[in-house]
Amino acid sequence: MSPDPEVTPPEASTVAPEVAPSTSGATGPLAVGGLLLAVGAVLLWRAVAAGVDSGITLGGPTLAPIVVTGLWVAVALWYLLEAVRKRAVATGQPAAVAWRTPVLLLAALIGYAIVLKYTVVGYVLSTAVFVLISARLLSTRPVRAVIVRDLVTAVGLSLGIYLVFTRLLGIVLPAGVLPL
Repeated sequence: MSPDPEVTPPEASTVAPEVAPSTSGATGPLAVGGLLLAVGAVLLWRAVAAGVDSGITLGGPTLAPIVVTGLWVAVALWYLLEAVRKRAVATGQPAAVAWRTPVLLLAALIGYAIVLKYTVVGYVLSTAVFVLISARLLSTRPVRAVIVRDLVTAVGLSLGIYLVFTRLLGIVLPAGVLPL
């Protein structure tokens, strides 16, 4: 008796062929995210341009469009980055990105700009605190090992820049609460 060539063993027929992951479905979210980001950036630019012409104040009518379109850009950027991350995961590429440090640095920069513009703290103190926070966020060494170095650098840098700009170049920087 000869074996029938058309009959396959049961174990071979239950094995599914390997299929490469499809990435064609990930193009839509990337396109939408890019479009949202581009439109939001244009609208933000127009809102800021209109605000500069008429003056941006905390209680004025030009602040709301800037805040709304700024949030639009932030959400669109987040959506686009999530789409890129999901596409990378679907294709098997590593997508582990440490976002904590850049986000905290951005928050520190925004806080620094707000404190510098809308408070009486002044350039030297606000810059020293910003440099200290930035150095702490970017450092991998323990706080005890670098705190004196970071404090001296932050105070020296902010005071040095302040004196060069105000005394040598004649550019006015906010003096704040320090009698400089």
